[in-house]
Amino acid sequence: MPAFIAPPLESAINVGAVLSLTGSQAESGQMAKEGYLFCQDWINAKGGVTVNGVGHRLNIDIADDQSRPSIAAAVTEQLITQNHDTLLLGPSNDATAGRAAPVAEQHEVPMVSSGASSDAIFNNHYHYLFSVLTPLSRQFEGVIDMALAQNPKPQSLAIMFASDSLNQELATATADYAQAKGLSLVSGSRYTSGVNDLSSQLAGAAGSGADLLLEAGHASESVRTIQQAEQMKIQPKLLAFSDGPGTAQFTQELQAAANYSVGTTQWTPGTRNRTSYFIDSFHYSLAFADQFGHMPDQFAAAATAACLTLEVAIEQANSAQPRWVRDSLAIIDLNTFFGEIKFDDRGASAVKPVYVQQVQAGRAVLIWPPEVATARPRYPDPGWAKR
Repeated sequence: MPAFIAPPLESAINVGAVLSLTGSQAESGQMAKEGYLFCQDWINAKGGVTVNGVGHRLNIDIADDQSRPSIAAAVTEQLITQNHDTLLLGPSNDATAGRAAPVAEQHEVPMVSSGASSDAIFNNHYHYLFSVLTPLSRQFEGVIDMALAQNPKPQSLAIMFASDSLNQELATATADYAQAKGLSLVSGSRYTSGVNDLSSQLAGAAGSGADLLLEAGHASESVRTIQQAEQMKIQPKLLAFSDGPGTAQFTQELQAAANYSVGTTQWTPGTRNRTSYFIDSFHYSLAFADQFGHMPDQFAAAATAACLTLEVAIEQANSAQPRWVRDSLAIIDLNTFFGEIKFDDRGASAVKPVYVQQVQAGRAVLIWPPEVATARPRYPDPGWAKR
């Protein structure tokens, strides 16, 4: 039989994408780029973006903001006014999204971001910004819900947090949520981002007798916390981090000490979400690895999900006109491999959870929510001697 040849596609629908491909955020930006390219290729292979019954080739016009917010604003302006891109994807992190969003708003161009999570951005109530990420303020909700589902239930928690604005925002929201759920906040301590010595913060948490110790910080600080907690023999029932557990580097650095630590993520390849469009996480991961030579991470997956969301919004609007696409995005409800995509009146992801991972026997496994988990939580932590 002759091979199937897809019919030629009509004129392209051009979409601009603002990404941090160089600079401090380049690692996640490069992954987001691959996530967008995977989506572009998948859409075009299936016949393009359908408008009025005609398939149009999707062309993603990618620009580098160099991980610099001021350049993100300038690049967004260029994509709109010089490249004439009237639909946008990205940016790939909060700092650049915070500067790009008002530019898109000024020009009334819809922007679907794969990297905006800060409530400080969403609380501007931009009309044209949407993000597929669960808001930062909800990042630890799953950890708290998971812990409260265990027997015996924890009664108290301590929070350590880095001094940057995002982690302070997360710490405040986490404290509010935990107390609303009936937990007592018995210790809260701030440390300078990038610090090497966290012993005083750990001693304060240990002295409070907290059942749960949550750290809102960065991956390097998570590693240092584990190392110093082990040295100081500090042992809460659960150690949880906003960044670190789930990455190969975290486990490689800590070896057995990494076991039982808990982390959060927007997505993992093992996530078993119900899908109404596209492929599931397993087949997405396989196809992505076949195309790029490595597995996708949460940044690549978020980019693919953002691109798919924009495609569906165009098709549901039956138009690539910016205002029509914007209105379609505002009411979209799509079940994807990344989770349910539905936006609140701020453009933030309204229903998707943040997933919880735990390092078990040297490997990160998904433990919460139960409906997508691949393993059960191991709680309470049995202690350093049993790792």
